Amino acid sequence: MNKSLSIALTILSLLIIGTSCSNKDKIVLNVKVNSHNKNTLYLARIDFKQAVIIDSVKISKGDNSKKFRIEQGDEPTFYGISVKNGGTITILAEKEENITLTFDTQRMLDYKVTGSLGSEKVQALSVEFAKSKQKVDDLSKRYVATENEQEKDAIRKEFDSTIAEQKEFSLKFIKENHMSKANIMAIYQKYNDNLYLFGTAGDLITMKTVASAWLAQYPESEYTKGMVAEIKNIEQRLKNEQIKEMIASSEITIPELDIPNKDGVNVKLSSLKGKVVLLDFWITGNTGCLLDNRELMEVYSEFKGKGFEVYQVALDNNREEWINAVESANIPWISVCEGNPNGSYAAKIYNVSQIPANYLINRDQSIIGKNLYGQNLRKAIANALK
Repeated sequence: MNKSLSIALTILSLLIIGTSCSNKDKIVLNVKVNSHNKNTLYLARIDFKQAVIIDSVKISKGDNSKKFRIEQGDEPTFYGISVKNGGTITILAEKEENITLTFDTQRMLDYKVTGSLGSEKVQALSVEFAKSKQKVDDLSKRYVATENEQEKDAIRKEFDSTIAEQKEFSLKFIKENHMSKANIMAIYQKYNDNLYLFGTAGDLITMKTVASAWLAQYPESEYTKGMVAEIKNIEQRLKNEQIKEMIASSEITIPELDIPNKDGVNVKLSSLKGKVVLLDFWITGNTGCLLDNRELMEVYSEFKGKGFEVYQVALDNNREEWINAVESANIPWISVCEGNPNGSYAAKIYNVSQIPANYLINRDQSIIGKNLYGQNLRKAIANALK
C-alpha cells in the first residue's frame, strides 16, 4: 500500500469514527404528515417553563416526509411537533433514537410513533387524558346550561368520578414507569388553567415521588429544580389555605406566636388566653401604622384594666431601630419583633398582605374580627369583654 493511499484511508476512517460518535449525540426524527392545505411544521423543545422552537419547515397539501436531526444530551427530552393553527404532539426522545412519527393534521391525536419507548409512554398518557378532558369539558357545558338542581347534582358526581378515574389511571402509570420522565408529564396534566389533575395536599406524596426519581438521575436538570421549587410552593400555598380556614373559624385554635420583646424575652401569644387580645401588625416607619398607634393608645387606655391586651408584631428587619421607636413612643402594650431579614414568619402564617393589619382574638383564643379600627374596634372589644 502506498503512502498516499494509507493516509487517505486513515483520514477516511477518522471521518467515519467522528461521524459515528457525532450520531450518538443526536436523534433522528422522521415526520410523515398528511396535510389538508399548505402549512408550516414546527419542532420545539419543551423546557420546564416554556417551549422553544428549534426548527420549522414548510409542508404542502397532501403527504409530506420531513427529517430532523437534533442534538441530544444525556437527559431524555420532551419535543413538541405542531402545525400552524393545529394541535401539538409531544414526544420523549433519548440519544441515538431513530423515531418515526406519522399523523394527519386534522386528526393529530390519532398519530403513530415508533422507535421511541418514551414517546410511546407519552402517547398512552395523552390519549387517555384527552378522553377525560373531553368528558370534563362536556360536563362543564351541561352544568352551565341546566337550571335543574337534581341534574346539576348528578353532573357534579359524574364530574368528580371522571377526574377520579383519570387520576387512578395516571397513578397506575406512574407506579409502573417509576424512572421514566413521562411521569413528569403525568403529574402536570391539567383540564384548564384552574383545574390540575394533581395539586392537592393528598397529591404531594406522588409529586415528591416523581421529583425524587428524577433528582436521583439528573440532579442538575431544569425539570428537577423546577419540580422541587413547585412542590415547595404548593406546600406553602396549602399551608396558607389551612391558615385562612383556621382564621375564618372562631372555633379553631389560632396559630401560636413566640416572639422576643425589646428586652429579648420571648412572649407567647397563647400566654394571653383568658383576655381579649388585639393582634396587631405594623412597621415603625409606616405613616398609617403611626397614626393607628395614636388611636390605639386611646383604645388601650380605655380597656386595659378590663381584660384587654395588645400583642403588636413589628415587621421591621432591624430590631435596633424598632426598639428605639418603641421606647421613643412609650408604647405600653406587648410589642415584639422577629427582625428576620428574610421576612416575618408571623405575617406569613396570619396571611398579612398589607399593613396596618389586625385580628381581634376572644378570651378562648378564637378570631372574632379582622382589621377593626375606630368605633368598630371599640364596639367589638366592649362586646367581647361582656
